[in-house]
Amino acid sequence: MRLAALLGAISLIVFAIFQGEQDSSPNERWFAVKKIEIEGRLINAKRQELEIAYDVLLGESLLTLSLSQAETVAVSPEWVASARIRKVWPDKIVVEVKEHQPIAYWNSRQIVTSNGEVISPRHGETLPLANLKGPDSSSQVVLDQFGLMSQMLSNSSLRIKELVLEKRGAWNIKFQNDVYVKLGRDKVLERLQRFIAVYKSDLSGKIENVLSVDARYPHGVAVQWNEKL
Repeated sequence: MRLAALLGAISLIVFAIFQGEQDSSPNERWFAVKKIEIEGRLINAKRQELEIAYDVLLGESLLTLSLSQAETVAVSPEWVASARIRKVWPDKIVVEVKEHQPIAYWNSRQIVTSNGEVISPRHGETLPLANLKGPDSSSQVVLDQFGLMSQMLSNSSLRIKELVLEKRGAWNIKFQNDVYVKLGRDKVLERLQRFIAVYKSDLSGKIENVLSVDARYPHGVAVQWNEKL
C-alpha cells in the first residue's frame, strides 16, 4: 500500500509538471532557461551575434528541451563548426563552441574551411588568406590542390596569393609578389616544381622585372618580362 501510494504521488507530480508546461507561458515554465553561457575560444565569431542567435532558447524548459534541438540552434551561426550543450540546473544552458578554421577565401566572397566546407559570414575583418577560385562544386578539389602546392612551396620564398581552377580544367597561380604563372591542365605539380627550380636559379633576383610565366612547356618555362623597367 505504501509503495502504491508513493508511486501515485510521483505520478501526480510528473503530471502536474507537464500539465504546467502546457498551460503556462514561456517565462513561467518549470526550469525555464534564463541564462545562456558561451564557452570556447572565439576568434572570428562575435559573442554578441552568438548571443542573439541563441536567445531563442531562453524560456525553454530544461525538462523538455532536447540536446539535439539546442545543438541545431548552437551551430546555426556561420562561424560555428560544432557545439556541445550542457544543462545546468535549474535555469542555465552552457554552449561550448568550436569555430571553423578558415583556410582561404573562396571566389573572393566566401571562406573555405579546414574541412572543405564553404561558409558565408555576413561581415567581418579582412583575413590574411589566399584567394581560391573555381566552379561552384570544386571547392574541395581546389583546397586539396592548394594544400599540395603550399607544401611544395614551403622551402622557397614563394607564397600563393591566388589559385584559380578554370572551367576547362586549367590551373593558374598568382603569388604574393604578383608573379602570375600558367600551369595548364596536365602534370600541374610537375610544372610547378619546374617553375620553382627556375625561380630559385634564375628569377628570384629579377622578380620585379617578371610579369608572368608560362610553365606549360615540357622542358622549360617562358617568361614575359616587364619592358617598362
